[in-house]
Amino acid sequence: MRNAILEFWKHFGEKRYEGMLPKMAIFATTIEELTKEVRPIVEDILAELDISLDKILVNVGDDKITSNDDLREFKNLDTPHSNKQFILLVNKGKEGWNCRSLFCVTLHRQPDSRVFVLQATMRCLRSIGEVQETALVYLSKENVEILDKELQENFKITLEDMKNAGDQRKTYQVKTVPPPVKIKLKRIRKLHKLEEKTIQEGINLAWMK
Repeated sequence: MRNAILEFWKHFGEKRYEGMLPKMAIFATTIEELTKEVRPIVEDILAELDISLDKILVNVGDDKITSNDDLREFKNLDTPHSNKQFILLVNKGKEGWNCRSLFCVTLHRQPDSRVFVLQATMRCLRSIGEVQETALVYLSKENVEILDKELQENFKITLEDMKNAGDQRKTYQVKTVPPPVKIKLKRIRKLHKLEEKTIQEGINLAWMK
């Protein structure tokens, strides 16, 4: 998880996209796992990077942990006003969650539902901005195998196809073309007139001695 957070912060940091801060979703399998393992690790890493812990948002569906203010913040994640960037989730943020400013997903343990791996991964593949961006997805080895099978069953593509989807580049040879040279030409007009000349009769062409 440390490498995932470090790479996310290195790639995106606090750079804004359409006015919104980039988000990272960290999925835990259970509430206990989130509170006792995941959250302390995330807080330690953020402290190491001198990142405010106020950027963490927890949504687990338990009002003892997730307050109404947290739920309001979760609904407003995709707005320029949100300062949350590290979203810790348990059974939330899967199908139906459309957060265009989500750039990174980490799912390091296998959940109970296989389709959840596919749903969670697809959350950060939304279009944002005028150029194509790169999403960061971190999965355990088991979850990688699950995702590959789910992609083949649901979309008839492999994980390798998805990895190479944004790498289909063509090479073009470019040659510089000098600008055309313009020369000013002066137009000269001449008028030629033909006149009929009368030849005088009676001319003596004899040799003179």
